[in-house]
Amino acid sequence: MIRILEALYLIYMFCFFETSVDFNVFSSPDHRFFKHLIGNKKGNRICPFGHVAIFALVAVLLFGSRPLISCSLVIAFILSLMNLNALVYLLPIFILEFGGRCPPRPPT
Repeated sequence: MIRILEALYLIYMFCFFETSVDFNVFSSPDHRFFKHLIGNKKGNRICPFGHVAIFALVAVLLFGSRPLISCSLVIAFILSLMNLNALVYLLPIFILEFGGRCPPRPPT
């Protein structure tokens, strides 16, 4: 159930969410596939590459094995450094997938 909610969240944030807040401090690559909205105008802050790539990540989240999901999230983290808005949108997924793995406490 949580993976379905993660998938819906990612699709919404990467394809439909519009904001005027821009976290990006780096310049994006010059190819049109990597251009995204910058400045204070309201709009979607994800480039066309992000719109396509998020569906691959969603498919891995829904149907992949645990090691494949971990590897895909590491790759997503590295790629999201091109656009810090994408990194901010991915943070809840990173926390849910990697943050919940606490070792069991020894009995007292």
